Amino acid sequence: MSPRGRVCFYSEYVYPLLGRREIEFAGGAEALVARLARGLVARDYEVSIVTCDYGQAARELIDGVVVWRAFRPHVGPPVLRFFHPRLSRAALGLMRADAEVYYVCGAGMPAGLTCDVARLRRAGFVSAAASDYDIVPGLPARGGPLDRWWYRRALRAADAVLAQTEFQRHWFREAFGLESEVLPNVVDLPEQVLDAGQDGLVLWLGTYKAIKRPEWFVELARALPACRFVMAGVVPPPPLTQEVWEAARAAARECPNLEVRGFQTDAELQALRRRTSLVVHTSPVEGFSNVMLEAWAAGLPTVSAVDPDGLVEREGVGEVATDPAALVASVRRLMADPALRRAAGARARRHAEARHAPGVVLDVLCRVLDRVIDSVRRRRGGAG
Repeated sequence: MSPRGRVCFYSEYVYPLLGRREIEFAGGAEALVARLARGLVARDYEVSIVTCDYGQAARELIDGVVVWRAFRPHVGPPVLRFFHPRLSRAALGLMRADAEVYYVCGAGMPAGLTCDVARLRRAGFVSAAASDYDIVPGLPARGGPLDRWWYRRALRAADAVLAQTEFQRHWFREAFGLESEVLPNVVDLPEQVLDAGQDGLVLWLGTYKAIKRPEWFVELARALPACRFVMAGVVPPPPLTQEVWEAARAAARECPNLEVRGFQTDAELQALRRRTSLVVHTSPVEGFSNVMLEAWAAGLPTVSAVDPDGLVEREGVGEVATDPAALVASVRRLMADPALRRAAGARARRHAEARHAPGVVLDVLCRVLDRVIDSVRRRRGGAG
């Protein structure tokens, strides 16, 4: 039977989430791409991904997804490596994928290059936001002038633009004059729903970067010595700085109720969540935080510095704290009331089931992809 359509994702750092290797760098956008790719395979699409070279074969088949190897990160002289191997090998991988629709989650060079390859091949292109930074006027946090120019050009040429929230949808219209559709982030729903009312941990998950404001969590642990706090996440690899990671470890040595861990395998992360009563998220800007979403799917409430589309307060899945004092007050209140945590966790799980379950999200995505594929096949005058 012919596939429903041929879809290719370009995601430079997704391979650790596909190849099941203990490689310690992959973020929320990569987790989203991995889930969407596997979900589309189950919906009868032919799916491929172009990703960085982590030492894997040039072409692999993983969980039904064809994985094309591109370039090795940070290899080659500065400036020159932008053209080769980065552009040259990424473009080659995208051409080899031979897709009807190319999909990029995020801004910058990947979106621009993928759009150009799609146009060269008379294929469709879908641009999906990965963060609120992708829709901020002027794109101040999105690379250099070339990256920003290329991304704007790709947005204007896209067959579909996808937002994560109504907030992003509004700003695509205001900042870029573009109409977009909301594709909620997808999350796997664990069979076991956790008991947020247990006498457990307060958990922080993320990458040890200054932009994530982990120091808020450190100060929280100092302010609430009767509670147990655990930080865990990715330590940025070179050439990125590890200053934030080292500062967190130094703080833990002086704070007996704070434990600081590095990268966690899936099994270690699941074991950690089973001991957790509350998840804290301190990053000031997100698209839709996977850390929060995975907590809700497990039945855990959150205290966060962000509230996507106001749903945290509206749905009662946790609390919002936009400064350190408010963070301390919210965590103190929730940790003193097991029934309050348990009720918020139950509402969080119901919200994840209703809005972010794989079946719900894939229904939306498939409608978009089918529309683009139909348009591509009409342009090509056949079945693609």
